[in-house]
Amino acid sequence: MIMTAFNAERFIDASVRAALDQDYANFDVVLLDDGSTDATRSICEKIESARFHYVRRERMGRSKALNEAIRSSAGEYIAINDADDLSFPDRISYTLGYLRNNPDVAVAATQYVTADHFLTKVPDDLRRPEKQQNRSAAQIGAVRLYRSNPLVHSTVMFSRRLWKLVDGYDETLQMCIDYDFYLRSIRHGSIMLLPLATVIYFQNAASFFKTSSRLDYLRTLYGVRARARETLPMPMWTRMFDLLPIYAVFKGRLIRLMSNMGT
Repeated sequence: MIMTAFNAERFIDASVRAALDQDYANFDVVLLDDGSTDATRSICEKIESARFHYVRRERMGRSKALNEAIRSSAGEYIAINDADDLSFPDRISYTLGYLRNNPDVAVAATQYVTADHFLTKVPDDLRRPEKQQNRSAAQIGAVRLYRSNPLVHSTVMFSRRLWKLVDGYDETLQMCIDYDFYLRSIRHGSIMLLPLATVIYFQNAASFFKTSSRLDYLRTLYGVRARARETLPMPMWTRMFDLLPIYAVFKGRLIRLMSNMGT
């Protein structure tokens, strides 16, 4: 399981301990500290587990940190875990079992449980929604993926072989890093969304990706999709999806403007 962290002292102990609390026997947790200046290092150095490997690097950014963490690991399969999300105890066994039974799958993601405040552990009485129990895995086709990113990065698992095939995460990107990875991965196999939740996803409003410039996001998204169009057989009508993020941004600005004019 791969984690990267930058100034994550509030979350990192709970997230690492949840990642270590797996019902699967053969796994490790590799955490790359991406130049943290808070107490992240001291917290991690106090975690005593033969499965936990702490790697300290100078600040390099998210995509480089992900690649460096994967290079520092030894597993055949890679599960991503963001520093502020908590993995369920059966996360590895559930998703890895699916990947091994379906070798044509490039990336397997799962459902998730959202939390508007950070939980210090996975609650003992947490129950997955009943509606998930009878659902089957859903394939995310190229057109659906091009429309938007339906996957939470902390739920995904893929093989080291795939990571090498696509040359890892694009280290030139500051955002849309996971989305770009999926768009390049789908050329090598299917992308599946499994029906059960395996992660508690903390909706952290202070994260880098939620405080970044909307204009920077739109520019990056356009570039990622432009590259995808060069290699994926996309119908011409899918270009309308390029307008949806722009519409959403300017619609939000217009609503705020009208609201301010009315006060």
